Amino acid sequence: MSLTSTPAIFGSSRRTEVLVLLALVEESYPREIARLLRAPLLSIQTIVDSLEREGILTTRLVGNQRRVTLNPRYYGVRQLKDFLLRLSEGYPELQNTVNELRRRPRRRGKSIWQLPNTVR
Repeated sequence: MSLTSTPAIFGSSRRTEVLVLLALVEESYPREIARLLRAPLLSIQTIVDSLEREGILTTRLVGNQRRVTLNPRYYGVRQLKDFLLRLSEGYPELQNTVNELRRRPRRRGKSIWQLPNTVR
């Protein structure tokens, strides 16, 4: 993220960014969160651990990957998500990054770069 001051509503600006990101993507994993926020992985893992202890986030293992989501059983989760989505309007760079994410698998053998159609 940029060096401009961001609101520290949830204790620190980085915690706020993590929650806003999770509201936008709905489910992620710590390494992806760290990559998208350009933050050290260890600090993201620490934030996820503390938010999980507080009951705001929940994690589950899928294979060897720790998937992170907002806790659906948390009191007021809908209002929290609405607030975070509203707060995300102040993070246009993060919104652009999330919009460019590929969330579904690519067909096996398909190249990353699509060649223009050629007439045969």
